[in-house]
Amino acid sequence: MSAYHQLTAIMEAHPDLVFCNDGYQNLPAEIVEANKETIQEIEKILKEKVWGFVSFQNFKPRKDGSMAVRYQARYDENTGFVGVVYTPLAEFQEKTNDY
Repeated sequence: MSAYHQLTAIMEAHPDLVFCNDGYQNLPAEIVEANKETIQEIEKILKEKVWGFVSFQNFKPRKDGSMAVRYQARYDENTGFVGVVYTPLAEFQEKTNDY
């Protein structure tokens, strides 16, 4: 099963991980705690697909109706800078590309 299908299935089964953050807002702590195992599963998928992946934050609805995956990742090897990344969920449909 592709990362896209895995992530979509998780998102549909756990709608509380869909969060329309405004700036630096994060999921409420009680949602993170209640979904700890699911978040670990998401992070395992993303570690396999995303270079420099650090941690999952939430699924983010976009204005066009699509969804994105919001996560923290290293921007390069040299500085170790970690920042937020929004990757459209559809980008994970490609089985042969890593992001």
